[in-house]
Amino acid sequence: MTESLSDSLSDSLSGGPRARLVANDFRRVMGQFASGVTIVSTRDGGRDFGATASAFTSLSLDPPMVLACLFRGAATEEAIRRTGRFGISILRDDQGAVAECFASRHPNRFATVDFRYGEIGVPLIENALAHVECRVSEAVKGGTHTVFLGSVHSAVRYDGRPLAYFAGNFGHFLVGDDAAVYGAIRAMILVDGLPPGSPLSVRDLAETLSAEPSAVLAALKRLGAEKRVARDPEGGYVVGGLDLRTALDMISASRTIEVGVAELTVGWVDDSDVEGLARLVGRPCQAYPRPAGGPDAGDGPDFHERLVALAGNARLLNHYRELSTVAAGAGPGIEEAHDDGDHAAIVAGYREGNLATVISAIDRHARRLREAWQQSSAR
Repeated sequence: MTESLSDSLSDSLSGGPRARLVANDFRRVMGQFASGVTIVSTRDGGRDFGATASAFTSLSLDPPMVLACLFRGAATEEAIRRTGRFGISILRDDQGAVAECFASRHPNRFATVDFRYGEIGVPLIENALAHVECRVSEAVKGGTHTVFLGSVHSAVRYDGRPLAYFAGNFGHFLVGDDAAVYGAIRAMILVDGLPPGSPLSVRDLAETLSAEPSAVLAALKRLGAEKRVARDPEGGYVVGGLDLRTALDMISASRTIEVGVAELTVGWVDDSDVEGLARLVGRPCQAYPRPAGGPDAGDGPDFHERLVALAGNARLLNHYRELSTVAAGAGPGIEEAHDDGDHAAIVAGYREGNLATVISAIDRHARRLREAWQQSSAR
């Protein structure tokens, strides 16, 4: 039986042999809590001190108070106890390098960033999302850390998106309309088929989508992490390409999902579902680049997506879309390909209840796509 955190808590409190195991479990559990990221700072004896901290939160509105937790004995923690004051710089989503620097043993962290001194003389990171200056009203020991309760002297916010910390990694949230902007730009790349290297102007996209530039920038950064967008030599953004190995891996994974769906559904789905699939026979596949306009531009459902949808599992369909559409417009010059009867063979297999026919057509279709990528990459 798997032992839970609570099962061994008493051993941990008594210093028993499971104490380290429980601490590791607890660390992993708390890593599932997404938070913002701050730099906690102060100035003491003509020297600036600062450390990265995600354990920061508001404590009271009347009077305004916050709390921040720092490792007991760390240089910044000791400096704050001596000075009785500290600053909080809430980092923006493009300041991950700042967070990493102040979490390291860098001997002069402030030499790596732009900063200024606030009203009470504490250093504050420039271009942060917000600044808060505090005087210590109480310092409480909590295990390995000191919890500083700070009375707020000043608080100022700026425009931008927050840097996030989750499961040991820095990233960014998509909030409000950001998700819609991300989806729209992703569709331009994957569905509309923008070719690799096409410039992606933040200003132009913001105007086209009637969106805030910050939302467009957040979307481009997320698409960059997914390798669908790349940076150009001048620091802008362009549509990214897809390397041959990754494309072949995704084709193989898509084929595996399709075969699994066929094994579950051939002979079991309604005739109306099969006819809905039949109506999409002959349409270009989303895995191939499609023309910018006209009846074959790729509007509407894709044949293979409709095939996977027969399983009735929305999560599986979403995963499949991530695989099957990643190559759209990202292939290195792949010519538009037709299914050469593969789609019709799949429909025929469903109508006959013949699983072997369906799987054979799926395999044949995946092979054609792999060959197209290989031929293109050899050019």
